[in-house]
Amino acid sequence: MPAEPTDRQAEIVATEEGVLKWACTGIEGQLNFEDIVCAVPNPERRPGCRVLFLDKNGGTGEDSSIRLATINIPSIPVALTSFLAEIPIHLRCGEPVQVVISTRSGTGTARAVFQDLLRPFLRNLSVDYRVYETQSAQSILELSQSLFLSRASTGVPQTIILLSGDGGLIDILDVFSKSKDAIRAAPTLALIPCGTGNAMASSMGLRSGPASGLAPLLRGQPIPLPTFTVKLSPGSQMVTDEGKGRVSIEPGAESDTATHHTMYGAVVASWGLHAALVADSDTTDYRRFGSERFKMAAKELLYPSDGSESHRFRGQITMTTTASDDDADLDLRSETVAENEHMYVLATLVPRLEKDFLISPDSVPLSGKIRFLRFGPQSPEEAMRLMTLAYQGGQHVREESVTYREVESLRIDFQEELERWRRVCIDGKIVVVEKGGWIVLSKEPRQLLCVLQSGP
Repeated sequence: MPAEPTDRQAEIVATEEGVLKWACTGIEGQLNFEDIVCAVPNPERRPGCRVLFLDKNGGTGEDSSIRLATINIPSIPVALTSFLAEIPIHLRCGEPVQVVISTRSGTGTARAVFQDLLRPFLRNLSVDYRVYETQSAQSILELSQSLFLSRASTGVPQTIILLSGDGGLIDILDVFSKSKDAIRAAPTLALIPCGTGNAMASSMGLRSGPASGLAPLLRGQPIPLPTFTVKLSPGSQMVTDEGKGRVSIEPGAESDTATHHTMYGAVVASWGLHAALVADSDTTDYRRFGSERFKMAAKELLYPSDGSESHRFRGQITMTTTASDDDADLDLRSETVAENEHMYVLATLVPRLEKDFLISPDSVPLSGKIRFLRFGPQSPEEAMRLMTLAYQGGQHVREESVTYREVESLRIDFQEELERWRRVCIDGKIVVVEKGGWIVLSKEPRQLLCVLQSGP
């Protein structure tokens, strides 16, 4: 874009073939319709309207190259009428919109995204909001407990905009799932993807970075968030401090943890190669590489530096499935995987784990269906080929060596001696299961949160 007419009154020259051409104090420029976010009434009751658009070369943060800019025009052309914004009820529910900036997500761009995109968006729409910046890894958990949960329990409608990765969503889910209080008003969560993988946001179609999260704020509809429950054997522990620490999964829990622990998720639970690479790459050194860290960790697992072969994960896997594809037939049956050596084991509610990593092509976001994917020990080259196919439109599920199906529940009984091979990933959190331990994953019937799904 040759010139920036922000907050200036421009004259429209023409609209043609998806382009708005304008002139302002002797300067001419043009704006592609695809970069327009919306149009709102001009401030100070001046005639015409203000067009909000994405300036793709104007960000202020080191990792941010997009900012929200504006141009004032004297009238709205017919070609732009579809961009006229009507403020949805979730942005005018009587309470200020809660904005959570996760300063530690991904490569640390959330604050710049707020300054460059979200803040001018909310201000131009005259939306009242409050901002909370995370100070530690516990900040969203604490905020959820002290503010979001108490409001939901008393029936106060609230919209929460998360500038984070999947972790922010999962932290809120964790607090709500473990609460004994009845949820009288499920919060509406809006996702502005600022993490590394952004599985939930990518699965919901927000694959163009943080800016893609603005459209659902205007045109999206709140949809109940499907979740799953994972029960773990009583000796299981949460892994912390880049793999060096161990803490209780449910500190101070009132339930009987002598029989099992309980965790909740909305994205993925895995064991084997996926869980190991997430765990191994969860360090400060790795995180600076963004999503590339997963590929880097995978290569070390497949081609160990000591020259040994890649590990064969040992355990018994039992699936519960419906006996028929006919919805009227709800009979369940149990099936045990014949092999007890595995390389990749995963159950997911979403199609994508990264922007381009289509792990479950049959999954429909927010449908509540769990899909199971597994393949056994392979050569490093074959394992890499299968994973590459996942980046090529999910073609890996067509391979004969890959098991891919819908399940109602899943149980894993671990048969590993070394703790390293008993690590499980549940929505990015790493848990180590004790020797001879087990996990059981199943659908969670409660609907505690809603997320904004993109409109047409």
